[in-house]
Amino acid sequence: MKKFDMSSVWDDAVQLARLDLTLTAPVIGMLVVLPMLAFVTLGPVPVEPPADVDLSKLGEIFRADLAQSTPMLLLISFLSVLSSLVVMRLWLAPRGTSVGEALGMAVGLVPTMAAVFVIQLLALGIAALALLVPALYLGGRLAPSFAVLAAGDTRSPLAALEQSWGMTRGNGWRITLMLFLIQLVIVTVSMLVDGVGAVFGARGTIGHALASLISAGMGGVVALVASAVSAAIYRQLSPTVMARTFD
Repeated sequence: MKKFDMSSVWDDAVQLARLDLTLTAPVIGMLVVLPMLAFVTLGPVPVEPPADVDLSKLGEIFRADLAQSTPMLLLISFLSVLSSLVVMRLWLAPRGTSVGEALGMAVGLVPTMAAVFVIQLLALGIAALALLVPALYLGGRLAPSFAVLAAGDTRSPLAALEQSWGMTRGNGWRITLMLFLIQLVIVTVSMLVDGVGAVFGARGTIGHALASLISAGMGGVVALVASAVSAAIYRQLSPTVMARTFD
C-alpha cells in the first residue's frame, strides 16, 4: 500500500494541468465551456418564485425548475466526464498520443463510463441518505475510477471501481480531506462569480452574456483541475503506473 501525500499530489496535479495545454484546452473548451455557455445563455429560464409565495407552492416551483433543467444538466455532466477521460488519456498514455486517439478511446469507453457514473451516483446518493461524511469518504475512495479507465487498465466498470477502491485503501480519509478542501475553494469562487454575474444585468443583456462567459470559463477551469487531481491521485497510488516526466 502506497501512502497518500497531499502536497505531492497537488504539485503533480498543477504540473499536469499545465501540460499540453494546446491539446487539452480545446478539448475542455469544446466539451465543457461551450455546452455550459449554451445552457446559461440559451437554456431554460429559471423559475423565479414570487415574493409572497407560501411554502406549499415553493416545492412545486423547485420541481418545475428541476424538471426543465435536468436533461441539459445530464448532457453537460456526460460531456464533462467525456472531456475528463480525453485529457487524462493524454496525460497518462505514452508520449505522442494524439487528441484523436484519446478521443477515440474515450468514445469507445462511453458505455463503461456511463455505468461507472451511474453506479457512483447511486452509491453516493445512498451514502448521503445516511450522513454527509460517508458520502464524502466514498467519493474519496472512488476518486481515481475514471483515471483507471483513461489509463487503459480495464474496460469493465466494476473492475475500475474495484481497482480504485483497492488503490485508495488506507488513504481514504486523506483523499477525502483534499477533495473537500478543493471543493470548498471551488464553491466559494463560484459563489463570488455568480454574485458578480448577478450585478452585470438581466438575461438577454450584454452584461449577462459577459457574466455567462466568465461562468462557463470557470466551469472549464474546474473541469481541468478535477481531471488533473484525479490523474495525480492515480499516478501516486497505482502500483504499476510509470510516472510520466514533464518537459
